[in-house]
Amino acid sequence: MMPDFLKSRGFILASLVLFTLSVYAYFYLDRALARFFHAMHDNPLEDAINALSVLGESQWYIVPALLLWLWFRRRGEVGHAKAALYVLLANIVAGVAVWVLKIPFGRLRPKMLFEHHQYGFEGLGLRYPYVSFPSGHSITIFATATALALLFPRYRVPFFVVAVLVAFSRVTRGDHYFSDVLVGSWLGVLVSLWLYHILYRREDATRS
Repeated sequence: MMPDFLKSRGFILASLVLFTLSVYAYFYLDRALARFFHAMHDNPLEDAINALSVLGESQWYIVPALLLWLWFRRRGEVGHAKAALYVLLANIVAGVAVWVLKIPFGRLRPKMLFEHHQYGFEGLGLRYPYVSFPSGHSITIFATATALALLFPRYRVPFFVVAVLVAFSRVTRGDHYFSDVLVGSWLGVLVSLWLYHILYRREDATRS
């Protein structure tokens, strides 16, 4: 059965807006933003941006989530173990999903624009310069932020503020185009919402 959130007006509207913005960015924003940040060679915030970008790497979440899951299972703390498993699965599924899309799309990274004046999609991207779409760091940080926000709603604002900063750092560093980040971020949200439905909502519905 399709999760309820996929059928909600808010979700459908947000998806349409994001799709429209991503297409617009591809034709009118991506190259302009890439050139703007490429010109900022001596950025005083470069170290901070690089540090933020690292937070989009999945090992920072997979390893602790795995260890916590094993620890809580050993202690018999079912609720905490389930929460750790949720964060773990969100990162694993996000990682698989992003590569399922990266390879067939084969989008050229911004470096190809500046080094070879190439832009667009080549298809079957197997090397680093040809796997720009979607952004892996963005899907990871937004999958993690969404999962944590659902588990700890009191801190959802800081979770998503960090996620936005990390995702946009991929644009400022020249690793991705803006549309790569938009789609990656939305996929991260979608992955975590879908997993939450499987792990929590279905169980709640069964109990009721």
